[in-house]
Amino acid sequence: MTRDAAMAHLETYLEQVRRHLRGLSQAEIREVLLELRAHVLDKVEGRMTPASIEAALAALGSPREVARLNVAERVAAVMEQDRSPLGVLAAVVRLASVSVMGVVTFFVSLFGYLLSAAFVVVAAWKPFDPERVGMWRTPEAKGGWSFVLGTIDRAPQSHEMLGWTIVPICLAAGLILAWLTWSFGVLAVRMMAATRRPRRLALQPA
Repeated sequence: MTRDAAMAHLETYLEQVRRHLRGLSQAEIREVLLELRAHVLDKVEGRMTPASIEAALAALGSPREVARLNVAERVAAVMEQDRSPLGVLAAVVRLASVSVMGVVTFFVSLFGYLLSAAFVVVAAWKPFDPERVGMWRTPEAKGGWSFVLGTIDRAPQSHEMLGWTIVPICLAAGLILAWLTWSFGVLAVRMMAATRRPRRLALQPA
């Protein structure tokens, strides 16, 4: 009876972990749960009591945290095999479903890539509409100046500041910003996965 109660407690914990394993395939979820079950059983070393199981689970942490760390580790492993911008962004999207840091990383990455694309579009569009595309400075009615990068309906008082140099400037800015955004995504995914390693070591039987 004691063993049955201990196993029921373990299975309840694993089911709670399962509910938080968003972003993983069914095969990956089964692998995570099998790994966790094996670690806990090794930790108790045959002493199958509710108290020993509770102690082993307490060392693991909450089901939500255990799930988050497992997802982060596996997503990071996939990312390391494909560190293209799309591969990194896919990893960030998956992690956005399991942690606040993942959500923040996703929105920062989205903003960075969109801004990078905007710079490249301005550079590419300049040859097709040179009279309207540029870096525009326009006087405000109440004093001061407003600045617009892109296209405007040119007013007599507006002044285009960069001319054709806007093409290499925007291309360089877009590429540099895309690289910085990519680097930020790689670093953030690695940081979210790195916190898993010490906890896993703690599960090893003494």
